[in-house]
Amino acid sequence: MTCVQCGHPHPVPIRRRLRSARYSCRSCGALFRPGPPPAPDPAPDQERPAPADGDPLSAFMPDRMVRWVREEAGQATVADKPDRATLARWYKEFDALVAGARTSPDARAVVERVSELPLDQLPGKPPAFNKVCAALHATCYDAGLAASRLGGQDSAFVVERVSRLRHWLATAGRSTTWLEAPPAPAPAAAAVEELLTLPDSFTADQVRTLFTALFGVDKGPSVPGVRDRFGDERIRQALLTYLETGARPLREAVSDELDAP
Repeated sequence: MTCVQCGHPHPVPIRRRLRSARYSCRSCGALFRPGPPPAPDPAPDQERPAPADGDPLSAFMPDRMVRWVREEAGQATVADKPDRATLARWYKEFDALVAGARTSPDARAVVERVSELPLDQLPGKPPAFNKVCAALHATCYDAGLAASRLGGQDSAFVVERVSRLRHWLATAGRSTTWLEAPPAPAPAAAAVEELLTLPDSFTADQVRTLFTALFGVDKGPSVPGVRDRFGDERIRQALLTYLETGARPLREAVSDELDAP
């Protein structure tokens, strides 16, 4: 193993009880956790699956899934920008295929043909499509916060899935985001003023007031997700801006970041 930052060999393992191991680089001081091990080189008579580079679907799913959709699922011609129902079905069926490959020779043969990684390096139960999308909605589409909610801050596979589905939400799936929800009626100024000091717990009416003032919708993210994403002081300043001008700077920030490459 080498340092992920400087490439120095033999980083020092730091083991903590009941927590995953980390490594410390003796050269640059970087702290990091190891990702999934690389796939072994194929045997001389075995070819690794060709990359899916250039396939539009690779923006929304890993290469092994793209190969399965295009080849194994009998869907050589499919929409390059799948809708929610289609993409959710592909993720569900592919996850079931990988899970079944551990006991089914037929499923194993399919996975071994389409995957660039051996079966024992693939996750047995990755977070489902709907769960990943819910985490992204709740955290205002912040990939890091969403991965943390899914327990995946140490898992390259969770980060991979969050990244692909965030890109889908930003493009082909944009209509399913709360940014595209019908605008909610404007909240009463007095109700917004009461939230300038955020309470420890919110009533349902306060949640609607907060989201409507900040984002123009009455549901979508979560209160903890918004607070983790922006912090209480930035939320307070956004509420003051809304009261003074009607502008919603945090909504603009979310939209701009989702639009960014």
